[in-house]
Amino acid sequence: MAHLPSQETQFKIVSDAAQNFVDNYYESLNKRQPLEQYYASTSKHLTAALVKPDISINGRVVDSVAAYGSMLDDQGINVHYDVQSFDAHPLNPNYAIGCPEAISLSSTDDGPGGRSKMVSKSIKDGDRLSFAVQVSGTVRYGKPENNPPSTTNGAASASAAASAAASAAAVAAEPTQQTPLEKGWGPANTPVAPTPQIVVPAVSDKPLEMEFNESWLLVPHWEALGKNAPRGLRKWVVVSQNFRAL
Repeated sequence: MAHLPSQETQFKIVSDAAQNFVDNYYESLNKRQPLEQYYASTSKHLTAALVKPDISINGRVVDSVAAYGSMLDDQGINVHYDVQSFDAHPLNPNYAIGCPEAISLSSTDDGPGGRSKMVSKSIKDGDRLSFAVQVSGTVRYGKPENNPPSTTNGAASASAAASAAASAAAVAAEPTQQTPLEKGWGPANTPVAPTPQIVVPAVSDKPLEMEFNESWLLVPHWEALGKNAPRGLRKWVVVSQNFRAL
């Protein structure tokens, strides 16, 4: 009979795994790197057990990681996620859905290397934990510009006013662009004001910034367990993601 990991072991494993996930995932997100490696759909064993990522963005269900990637592409390149805090806690100390027969407790083939002992040790060490992560932070849409120095010089003020008027005319002539809120990244069911047609001077120009909460559920990546596991695989993968802008 396998012994479950102690409470101390569970919290230590989950704390380290959550830190690793948050650091790497949001770095990949900000650098617009591929995200498939972080999700359960990368695991053949989980997929065969009908486990697929459940992704929700402001209440909108997203069918796949690829579809989520398309949503991110629609935001444009000047989007940055800044994690301010996160909290994690263990859920199931011995997650078993999709576990391959060769490394499950039900396997009767102990083998010369003592497979049952290996499996029991893996469970006791916390390798098969599932856990939840709650992330809070801010997301910024738009590239911040360097503000020009303030001045009371009349000529400079007139020049700034002329520049602002020219910018406003240029924007008025361009097709209206969707804002991040109109694209579904803002708070759900929140009325969105029309896109402004007047550009304020650069001295007060700021990118759109809003707070967000994101909830995650991660489970063992079975292909990453074992002595001969391929290098570079994530040890835990996402089965649930719920993003909410505030």
